[in-house]
Formats: sequence, structure tokens, C-alpha cells
Amino acid sequence: MIVLFVLSCGKDAGLFTKEEVVARVNDTKITARELTRYYKTLVPSSQDGAASKVPVSMDLKEALLERLIEEKLLLLEAAKEGITVSDEEVDQLYAGIAKDYGNNFEAFLKKFHLSPEEWKKSLRQDLLIDKVIKRHMKSVNDVTKEEIEKFYQSHQDEFKIPMQYHIFQIVVPTRKLAEQIIDKLNKGEKFKELAKQFSIFPEGKRGGNLGYWRDDRLPEEFAVVRQMRVGQISRILKSPYGYHIIELKGVKEARVLSLKEAGARIAQKLRQEKKEKEKERWLKELKEKARIVRYTKVLEKVTFNEGRNR
Repeated sequence: MIVLFVLSCGKDAGLFTKEEVVARVNDTKITARELTRYYKTLVPSSQDGAASKVPVSMDLKEALLERLIEEKLLLLEAAKEGITVSDEEVDQLYAGIAKDYGNNFEAFLKKFHLSPEEWKKSLRQDLLIDKVIKRHMKSVNDVTKEEIEKFYQSHQDEFKIPMQYHIFQIVVPTRKLAEQIIDKLNKGEKFKELAKQFSIFPEGKRGGNLGYWRDDRLPEEFAVVRQMRVGQISRILKSPYGYHIIELKGVKEARVLSLKEAGARIAQKLRQEKKEKEKERWLKELKEKARIVRYTKVLEKVTFNEGRNR
């Protein structure tokens, strides 16, 4: 690996400009301007369009530069392997993102200091990097049955599911109305129908059905279900949101997921870990084969501030 840390850029200590080079990857240079732009795509501006005034340490600048170096290496590898991205692929991705943001898309671009052309260029690079990584990851061995079983046996706590409660609720704004609903329930009226008629929460339209809640995720206002029987209706419960009436519809006992149930999730986790490990190994190999020069003194001068980097 040829990696140089150049402490002096060999120039007079004159006016610092964004065109100064902070690093070289083989014959590709990374300028202060490019590093600044990269930083601003990660740190959104405030509502008035000004860049966020987050103190930028040397450690952060070095970390950002390292990510840019890795991106350059992957883009060089994509070019070496003849991988391309068509205009149609870029336009399709761009249109999809624009559609997701709707009327807020222009504000999104402004927030991250990007013109439509810059965003498309960034998307093209992202697609190239994604393609070259996916091509390389094809060589990663898939997860074996033995690996899945070993993980399952050694991580039993991860597959424990606590008791779950099927909860219905009615929420109303006043105690008086809650008392009237309790009276209606005592006279035999249906909980679901009363929820549809009176509840101010969205699930009221579904008859108050909140589905199953795990014991370890129960909000404080639902804790009462631990002492309730299936089919029982609670007393009136007060919370910051109003007055609640709860019905416990069902209970699922605590259990441990079987290997069959957990297998797909384990395989996905192990597969991702293998790919991440291989990606790290591969990037390390690419760095060792490349000629990388980092200009430390130039990097120290980068401020990510428009008024100082000219």
C-alpha cells in the first residue's frame, strides 16, 4: 500500500482556495471544494438556507475524507470493470425520489445545497458504487444451515417473545362521557360500536382495535391489562390524551421462537454480516493496491465555511 501523509503542500502560506487538493487517489484528485460539497450534502442547512454551524474537528474532516477516498476507489473499480449507469436509470431514480418528496422536493435540494444536476450526478455515482459492490458480493458464500442453527442456539434471548395483549380502547375527552359509555357497556351495548361512535382516536373507526401489544412495550396507561381477564373491561383510566376505557380481547403467552420461525431472520442477519465483512476486506485490499496521498496541512485549513474557503 502506498499511502502518503504530506504535511506541507509546498506552497507559500497565501490565500487558501477550494481548488487546493486535500488528497489524491492514483491519478484522481479530491479538492477542498469537493470535500466541502460532500460535507454539506450530509449536514442540512437551517430554514434560512445557511449551513449548520456545527464545529468541525480534524477527526471529522479526516473521517469524511476517508469516505470520499473509498468512494473514489469504488468508482475507479467500476470504470475498470466496465460498469455503466444509463441516463434512464438515473432519471428513473431521480423521478422516484422527487415523487416521494412531492412539493417539498425543491426545498429538499436546497436544504442539502444541491442543484438538480448535482443531485443527478450524485445519484449516478451512487448507482455505480451499488453495482460494483453487488457484483463483487456475488462471490460471498451464502449462509449455511449449520451457521443458522449455531447462531440460534447461542442467542436464545434474542428470540424470546414476552406475553402479548390484544387491546381495544375507547378514548373520550371528558370523564362524564366515559361514565356514560361504561353505563352503556353495563347494559349490554357492544364495545366496538361504542368505540366507532365516541372514540376520538383513529383506531375508533376500527372499533377501537389496537392489535397485540408486547408486555415490554406497554404504555403506562395500558399497564392495567396485566391484571385483567380476557373479555374484561377496565375502569376509567385518565391520561394526558383523555379518558380511556380498555377491553382485553386476548392474550398470547410468552414463548421462544422456534428455529423454523427465526431461521429467515437469522439468515438475513448473517448474510448481511458476511457482506459487510467482505466489503471491509475488499476496501482494505483496494487501498493497499492504490497510491493514496493525503495533504494534512491543506485539510487542516478546510473550514466548510463559505466565507473562509474561497
